[in-house]
Amino acid sequence: MRVSRSAGVPGPELPDCWVIPQSSRPIASPATPRAVFTLFVIVFLDLIGFGMIIPVFPFYAERVGVAPSTVIFFLGLYSAGQLVGAPLWGSLSDRIGRRPVLLATLLANAASAFMLAESDTGLTLALSRIIAGLAAGNISTAYAYTTDITTDATRPKALGLLGSAFGMGFILGPALGGLLAGGNADDGSSLGRVAMGAAALSLVAFVLTFVRLPESLPPEKRRQKHTKRAGFGVYLARPTLRGLLLATVIVVAAVALFQSTMALFGAERLGIGPRTLGWIYGFVGVISVAVQAGIIGKLTTRFGPQRLTRAGAVLIAIGMAGIPLAQQLPWLLATLAVFGVGSALFNPSMSGLVAGSAAPHERGGVLGAYQAAASLGRVIGPMAASGVAQVAGLAWPFVVGAAVSVLGLLFITSTPRMAPPGQ
Repeated sequence: MRVSRSAGVPGPELPDCWVIPQSSRPIASPATPRAVFTLFVIVFLDLIGFGMIIPVFPFYAERVGVAPSTVIFFLGLYSAGQLVGAPLWGSLSDRIGRRPVLLATLLANAASAFMLAESDTGLTLALSRIIAGLAAGNISTAYAYTTDITTDATRPKALGLLGSAFGMGFILGPALGGLLAGGNADDGSSLGRVAMGAAALSLVAFVLTFVRLPESLPPEKRRQKHTKRAGFGVYLARPTLRGLLLATVIVVAAVALFQSTMALFGAERLGIGPRTLGWIYGFVGVISVAVQAGIIGKLTTRFGPQRLTRAGAVLIAIGMAGIPLAQQLPWLLATLAVFGVGSALFNPSMSGLVAGSAAPHERGGVLGAYQAAASLGRVIGPMAASGVAQVAGLAWPFVVGAAVSVLGLLFITSTPRMAPPGQ
């Protein structure tokens, strides 16, 4: 038997196992500590799985026959999938609720990791990354869930906490992935164990979502079937929101230049292998968590999200500009610390600005557009890094990324105001 997702809200059907009957389905009330903490743990587990793949993927790709010069392109496929998935899941969650979308995408993420573990050709490797990217578009739904259960006053701290889940995922994920992979990049069985571990964590997050996470968007606040879904062009027509989305594309593209080049640069310049690279990513994660879980709320109250977003872009640029100068590990860690603080300031502050420009019934769609903009930056960044690295060497993507990050400041012009319904 198949049941509707919510009484009075028509739409596609879901299997019974994904749906709680309306009479018994809990709705998360504003500032519910259990719901906030549960969402934090779910995102944390899912991001650990994602982070585990980062330090081993370049070596995994080369093992199945992918040329080193095209590894960066394969990283971009993940972001291409996320570019499609983020607005899709965000808008769908506005109509059917956040919980069913999170359940479906967590299962898809686990499936993509299983596929990665079994990949033995470039084609299956590419498919696993595309599916993983599509599933990772659920981040827009997680952000929408957070804004559903918070107020304007409590939202910055909650978004910072959610952002710290990303940071903690990057602390333990790459470190755990590096430990599981070991120091031998030619050991295919150890690389496969990393992917299987990532799949297991996504399944744990799925179970936790099913058992512990209540729905956050009540039926009366959902976008009705007869309400036309706003496209990306509608959001770009709003001047302030357009500036925020463009700034997101630009700054995230700069960060993606760093992410897609760091492993290859570290191996060439400093002889860094998967295990050491995992610890380096973990170091950046510690910095991110310290900022987002500890002080982002107080900083937002004092300076406002607009100033913090700008400061984050500047610090990202400073950190990236210093990376090519690294000849030893201590200098590299110092520049990465600056980069980590900038990233920790930029992400939650920008998402708060974007969320503040949306009405409740369109928040998932707007945050989906924000995540799509970020994904577009993650598509552009690796492809640009690949071209720059082939022409000028592995140090130059960091220089280009620093300049691009500063360019993003031009589009953060004013504090957004929530658009009236229907605009």
